Formats: sequence, structure tokens, C-alpha cells
Amino acid sequence: MISLNQINVPALSYKDVYIVPQYSEVTSRTIVSTDTKIFDNLTIDVPVISANMDTITEAAMAIAIAKAGGLGALHRFCSITENINMFFEVQNENLPVLVSIGVNGDSKDRANDLYNAGAKFFLVDVAHGHHKQVGEIISYLKDKYKDIRIMAGNVATPEGVKFLAKAGADSVKVGIGPGNVCITKNVTGVTVPQFTAVRNCVDIEYYKIYTQDFWNTSIIADGGITEIGDIAKALAAGANAVMCGRLFAACKETPGPYLNGKKVYRGMASKDAMKKIRSETELPTPEGASVVIEDSPTSVEEVIKHIKGGLQSAFSYSGVTSLRAFQDNAVIGLRR
Repeated sequence: MISLNQINVPALSYKDVYIVPQYSEVTSRTIVSTDTKIFDNLTIDVPVISANMDTITEAAMAIAIAKAGGLGALHRFCSITENINMFFEVQNENLPVLVSIGVNGDSKDRANDLYNAGAKFFLVDVAHGHHKQVGEIISYLKDKYKDIRIMAGNVATPEGVKFLAKAGADSVKVGIGPGNVCITKNVTGVTVPQFTAVRNCVDIEYYKIYTQDFWNTSIIADGGITEIGDIAKALAAGANAVMCGRLFAACKETPGPYLNGKKVYRGMASKDAMKKIRSETELPTPEGASVVIEDSPTSVEEVIKHIKGGLQSAFSYSGVTSLRAFQDNAVIGLRR
């Protein structure tokens, strides 16, 4: 653990850094590949996952983003039957999709029924992933279902990544507090600025806490993405992919709901979301916000096309044609 008197470098958000252009021989961005590995048996063309929020990813979004080259993560804030029906809609298109579970309540029943329906890619998703219950359910799932792959989170430290990897996570979601509708940092003071969080969670040489056993654990940067350039910065920091909500919130494939003719976009720890998904009369202090945004005829396909083009250009500015080469060669500058 680094004590306060050892801290001499500020933690950085995406807005604090930039990618420095370098000599390039890339003749066209069309020859640049943006594909990435999420699990050992799942590679996607564009390193973007739609957030498992009830205002972002249901079946229509999961289908659209998978067809465009990304990956959808179905939310879990519905009945198990509704969850399975969403999954079947995507499965009928022969497309990959993540299904989400928590750690309490019906989580094991939900996982069992989704597995029996054919799900193989699971997301164990809670606000604080560096937690005993998260480790326990990952171990439970891996022991019971030998052919599944698990993404888990959220964490913001290398120690958190190591904990989840040892429990059996194949992929780890990094991000505590950076999201556009997350106010954890405001009401608790708990966060790690996202560029630093991602960089620390993949920087083996600096922390010396990984072993080769955990090197195959992919890192997903979740939250803090406000523009396509932020995705490039997250990948340069070492992430395999990013999870986004706000970039897709206005798309025609997102489910809503609507308020006064405008789409609602909300964090799952917001007061409005908790009223829907929790049975308690007295709710916890909200750690999420709820906002309304203008509806848009923009399709997920169009958004993913813009993201891919931006990333292809970013890679070419660093003189490379693949994500791994970008991570090896990108030069990061610090804004003053």
C-alpha cells in the first residue's frame, strides 16, 4: 500500500492526458484492425461493450451492437423470465452476448436458468467487486459450470484485479466512480481517476503483484467515456475494451423509459432505478444520477462505425495497425 507521503504523481482522468503523434508508415486507416479478445473464446471487431444498464442494453441493443462488431451486456434488473426472453432474442440471431448477475437474492437461480437457456458469457457485476461475496459467487459458478467465461467487477486497483482473477474471473471490469451518471465519488469520496485506475490495473512491472497465471485476464475499462478519443486513451492505458453507456444512450435501440418525451438515462444506483429494483421501503443513499436526454434517430451501427474510424485513426497516428501494437507504442502526454 502506498502511504500518503509516498504519493508524488497525481492520479489522472482521461481529460488529463493526450496521445502524442508519432512517425507512421500506415498508408490507410482501412488497413488498421481494431479487434480485441474479451475471453479466450470470444474476439470482437470493435473494442466496445454496451453497459448492462436498464436504460441501455436489452435485446435490441445487444443485437445491434453485436452485428456492428461490438458486444452487448444484458442488464439483470428484471424478472428471470424476462431476462431469459431477452437472451433468447439475441441467441436466435446467433450473436454473442453477456448476461448479468449479482451476488444476492435470486443470483444463483438466475445464473442457473440462464445457463440452461444456453448462456455461456456471464458478467458478475456489483458496485464494489473487491468483495468476499463476489469472489464466492465466481468460484461457485466456475465450479458448477465448466464451460462458461466470467467477466467480473467493478474494481479500481491491481489488488482488486488479482482477487477476482484468483477467484476465477476471465475478464475484470475496472472503474469505481468515473461514470457519467455515477456519483459514488461525490457521496462517498471513493474513486480512482479512470486513466490511472486502468493503467495501474494492467501495469505488471510497476506493481509486481501479478503472476503469469493472471496475465490472460483481460481488462475492461468501465466508465468515464465522454468521446471517442477517451476510448483510445483507455486502450492506450492497456484496456482490452471499454464499456460505455452515455455514448449509446440516445440511440434508437436503447429501451428508454421516457419522461416528457425524452429518454431517461440513469445509473443503477440512482434513486429512480432503486425504486424499480429494490423492495426496501427505506432506500440506501443513491450513488447514481438520473438524467433526460434528447432522443435520436442515430443507430448503434452508426455510433460503432464512428468509434471504429476514430480508433483506426488513433492507431495510425501512433504508426501501428493493431491494438496490441498500439498499447506497446502509444506515447501518452500529460496536460499541464
